[in-house]
This record gives sequence, structure tokens and C-alpha cells, in this order.
Amino acid sequence: MRMRRGAQAGFSMIEMLITAFILAVGILGLTMLQTLSLRASRGSRSLASAILVAEQVMDRVEMEGRLSWLNLTDTNRSAPSIATDLPNLRYIVIPAGGQLVETFNIKGGATDSASADPAVSTPFFTVTTTRVPAAAVATGGMSDVSVQVQFVDMVDRTNTPIQRTLSLTRRIVHG
Repeated sequence: MRMRRGAQAGFSMIEMLITAFILAVGILGLTMLQTLSLRASRGSRSLASAILVAEQVMDRVEMEGRLSWLNLTDTNRSAPSIATDLPNLRYIVIPAGGQLVETFNIKGGATDSASADPAVSTPFFTVTTTRVPAAAVATGGMSDVSVQVQFVDMVDRTNTPIQRTLSLTRRIVHG
């Protein structure tokens, strides 16, 4: 069979334009999905760092409790001195009913204003540690320690910062 002259032998310009439009809408949708997933990833990374900071502060408070309990209960041996025996150990003492406010950088370490690296010198997390006396026991005391981490890692559609808060509470025995 012979082909007639004037018969179409390919795609028309309108078919190509419609195909390009459908492809553009699909790619735009995938781009928005990628943007949303990156935003969610940044938020979860900040939340994970906040949890690590809260656990780090709570470990320091628990260490103070263990050392003070050791001083109170073990009469045969003296507890290590933080200044001389354990110089690299950082722990915090919060008096009963007291509060301590610290700042940490985005990496989860203590803020160092002398550093040239803005990730180390810029405060990102504000940590408030509160100690509330819970009950007295025969040889020592117990207290409820609450660590609250506040940070801003996102803005809403009107560019208003969204304040996020993480709280961690434990009961600790002190000497």
C-alpha cells in the first residue's frame, strides 16, 4: 500500500505541547514533595539534637546525685574529687528549688563565643534545668529534676518563628 500524500507521519505540535505541560506539572509536584521532605528532615534532626542535649544535661545531674550519694553512704572510701581526680568531668549542682539556664549550639555542645565557627558560637538550644524536692528518705533526699529544651528551627507561612519545646523529667536520689 502506498501512503497518501498529506497523511500525518508523526506527532503534531499540539500533542507535544500537551505532553510537555503534563510533564511540567508532574515535575513541579515532585519538586514540592522534595522541599517538604527536606523541611521535615531538618525538623527531625533538630528534635533529635534537642533530645541528646536534654539527655546530656540529665546525665550530668544524675552524676551529681550519684557522687553525693556515694559521699553519704560509703564511709570506708572517699568519693573522687571532681577538681583533682576527674578534671574532665562536667557535672552540675542545682540546689533544691533552684534553676539553671544554659545555652547550647546547633551541634549540641556548649556555646563557645570565642570560636570563629558560627555553628559552635551561636546559641541554638536554651536549656532550663529545675530541681524540685520530692521526698526525704532516711539517709538522703530525692528530687524531681526537669530539663526543658527550647529552640526555633522553623518558621510558619507568615515568617513567624515556631518555638519548639522538649521536656524531660526524672526522680534522682541525692546524698
